[in-house]
Amino acid sequence: MVEEIRTETAVTGGPGRLAPMLPLVLIVWGFVSVYLLQLSIDSTSKAEMREKVVQDLVYFPSGDFLREATIEYQNVASDAVWLRAIQYYGHHLMTDRKYEWLGHVFEILTTLDPQFIGAYHFGAITLAWDAAKPREATRLLVEGMKANPMDWQLPFDAGFINYMLLADYEAAAAFFEVTAKLPGAWLVASRWAAVARAKAGDFVTARDMWLEIYHGTENQQLRKLVVRQLRLLILEEGLGRLQEGVDRFREDRGFLPGSIPELIRAGYIDRMPEEPYGGRFYLDNGRVRSTTPPNQRG
Repeated sequence: MVEEIRTETAVTGGPGRLAPMLPLVLIVWGFVSVYLLQLSIDSTSKAEMREKVVQDLVYFPSGDFLREATIEYQNVASDAVWLRAIQYYGHHLMTDRKYEWLGHVFEILTTLDPQFIGAYHFGAITLAWDAAKPREATRLLVEGMKANPMDWQLPFDAGFINYMLLADYEAAAAFFEVTAKLPGAWLVASRWAAVARAKAGDFVTARDMWLEIYHGTENQQLRKLVVRQLRLLILEEGLGRLQEGVDRFREDRGFLPGSIPELIRAGYIDRMPEEPYGGRFYLDNGRVRSTTPPNQRG
């Protein structure tokens, strides 16, 4: 048998026509194993499921390795990683909302395909807000800008993250100014650069920014994230308006109001703001709070 194999190899002159496809076969089988792993999730507890996902990603190769291994099949591999990224994000969004490996997955994806603008865009926004890693998100976008210097979406996202989460208004203004100079950029970018220079963190500008993100993407998961953030913004704006009324009431009269309706009757606020989650606002020792628990605001 060994002699037959040796003879066949000698006749064919090597491993055969399928040899160049071996890296792709290995990658495909890697994702098949991930799929089979996910099929077993239904028969395990949530804790075991989470552990399986983490173990899977620990052995997920780096983007540089995959880029070399897949050679001319990088687009196929990046499509597979993109599906994996969406699955990973969706799984944790619906369960524990912990995204330890989200940055790792998007680093792989953008290394395989440095021109995949949607991956930088979705990866950065979800890293910044869902995973609470705005600096990691900014680093991802900066790498994207190096590979795509004429794309306006990436510096815009970086400015947005620095403005909204890091309160680094100088950096935000610089990113918005770069955005405004690139072809096809939103006309409001220059205005937001001026707003950032003035450090004016108002709700109207924040809402406008989120709405631009919403209308500028076809990614449904990203749109859902925007809707969640807009609801949080409405809640924060309502809390802020009511707290301002309470503080002015106490400053004018020397004591706290007994209730929010008392603020309305006294003319310190004109109406009860909307509570976007169906709860209600109330006073707690001079602080305005909502009956909607933090873990249900999303």
